[in-house]
Parts: sequence; structure tokens; C-alpha cells
Amino acid sequence: MTLPTLPARGEHCPPAVELERAATGEDVPLVVAHLPTCERCRSYVGQLQTETQAFVNARPAERFVTQLQRRKPSRRPFVFIGVALAAAFALLVVFPGKQPPVLFKGSLLSISLKRGDVVTTLREGDTLREGDALRFSVKTERPGNAVVLNRDGRGKVTVVAPFNATSAQVVKEGTTVLDDSAVLDATKGRETFVAVFSEKPFEVGPLVGQLEAGQPVACAGCVVDVASFDKP
Repeated sequence: MTLPTLPARGEHCPPAVELERAATGEDVPLVVAHLPTCERCRSYVGQLQTETQAFVNARPAERFVTQLQRRKPSRRPFVFIGVALAAAFALLVVFPGKQPPVLFKGSLLSISLKRGDVVTTLREGDTLREGDALRFSVKTERPGNAVVLNRDGRGKVTVVAPFNATSAQVVKEGTTVLDDSAVLDATKGRETFVAVFSEKPFEVGPLVGQLEAGQPVACAGCVVDVASFDKP
């Protein structure tokens, strides 16, 4: 799902990220005060809510669990995950030897949490629990390819979005909700999520190997966003 195009706005309009937070149902005082006075921002938030709800209705987490059971009958019917947003800063990291430089950018990955009938955006410091349904989106300045990996507290790595993918999903410029979602089981511990974006197609296998070995995820020209979350 690609979210609606942000309309041209005035100098007093809130940042787009604040509008997106408000569209998830989060209480954002700045947006609450602004919307009654701005038809363009009010319309944009309404479109976000409509598109998000339509996407959730069309691709419920329960359907993904059923697909997972059919694909891998011998595996447990959940993807074990727990996520928090990374710190909001960018850091250029150059690895030793011939590893390419990788940009770690905390604004790439966003995780939506559906708990019961309430949908919110995960924030740093939130905690997760059994039965939570998560969906992943990436926000990019250019079209390209993206994937999300998970390394659980036991060191097991799973490609969660798109599930079990061997190559990254094609995404458009702007915000794209990635294929598939995940439902948490009763497993406790700290989980790590790694979102990877590149303008060029890339294979996921080598990244899985790096994460399994506890190494930094690296690929030529990639933007990487790392986030972790506790699930007590």
C-alpha cells in the first residue's frame, strides 16, 4: 500500500510525520488544534485513515498466520518479533576491509501495532505482548527495494516482511506498507528488527547470514534501520 500524496501546505501546517501519527489515533495536540483550520491537512489525515483501514481489512494479520501455517507446517504459526523505533539520527558507518559504507537512518522503518481494535504506531519505550499484530512500512526518498529482518532473543533470524522472501520488495518513493504482517506469541525477550533499503535489487540471503552471526548488516548502497524492543 502506498499512502496518499502529501498536499501542498502552508508554513503553519504540522510536519507530515505528525499528521501520520494523528492518523493512527495517537493524541497529537499540535495536529488536533490545527485540523479544524486547515482543509488540506484535514483531508490528508482522513485519506490516511481510510487507506490504512482498507489495507488492514484486506490483509488481516489472521490471514497471514494461516498462510504461514500452510507454507511451513512444521514451524510454529507465529513470527516471533518485538520492535521499537530506532533513535532519530543518522550515522555513517564504514566497516573494515572491503565492506561498503552503510547509512543507518532511524526514519526508514515504521511499525504499526494492532491490539484488539486499536491501531497505533510503535514508539521507543513501548512494550509488546502476546497477540499483538505488527505491520511494517518504509519511508524513502526514492523508489527501490526493501525488506525487514528479525533476530529474536535466541539468535534466530526470520525474514518477516515480505515473509520468507529471498529478494527485497519493490517500493515506490514515499511511504510503502510492506507485504505480510506478524502476530506475537508468548515468547519473551528482546527482539531486533533490521530494515534494509536500496535503489538496486539485492539478495536477502547474505543479510540473513550476517545477522545470524551477530554482525552488522551491510550491502553496497544500502540504507539500514535497526530497531529493538522488549517483550516482557
